[in-house]
Amino acid sequence: MLLGCLILIIALSAIAMNLRVVPVLIIKNGEDKVVARLPLHDGQFIHHYIHSIHKTAVDEYFHIKGRNLELFQVKYDTYGVGMPSDGGEAFAIEDGRFVVKMHRTFFDIPILVSIVPQHGVIVEDELFLFTQWVLPESRITLSAGRMLIFYNGRSSPK
Repeated sequence: MLLGCLILIIALSAIAMNLRVVPVLIIKNGEDKVVARLPLHDGQFIHHYIHSIHKTAVDEYFHIKGRNLELFQVKYDTYGVGMPSDGGEAFAIEDGRFVVKMHRTFFDIPILVSIVPQHGVIVEDELFLFTQWVLPESRITLSAGRMLIFYNGRSSPK
C-alpha cells in the first residue's frame, strides 16, 4: 500500500513538472463560439493576408501580453494605397519588405475573413487559414488567453 502511494506521488510529480501554462490565441466565429485555440509557445503569432488591391502579402506581428494582443510590427511587399508608412515608431526596408514598427494593444481583434485566399494566422511557421473554420466574408474574433499543456521537453514544442 505504501509503495503504491509512493509510486503514485512520484508519477504525479513527474507529470506536474512537465505541465506549462502557455499563451493561446483564441479564434471565435461570428456567433462568439470558440472554433480554435492555438498554443503560442513563444507568445507570438502573425496575422497574414494578401492585400486586396496590390495582391501582395501583408504580415502583422503580435505578442500576447497577458490578456491583450500587442501589434509590434507590420511587414508588406508593396508600398501604396492602404499601406502604413507612418504612425509607428520606425519605418524601414528589411530584406526587400517594408517594415513599420509600433506598439498598439488590443483586447480582441474583429476580422472579416477575406475572399482573397491565404488569409489566416501563422503560428511557429505554420499557416492556419481562417477558412478551415468559417466561410469567406464571415466574421471572426481573435483574442488572447492561457492554456495548460503537457510539455514534452523539446526546445520548440508544437
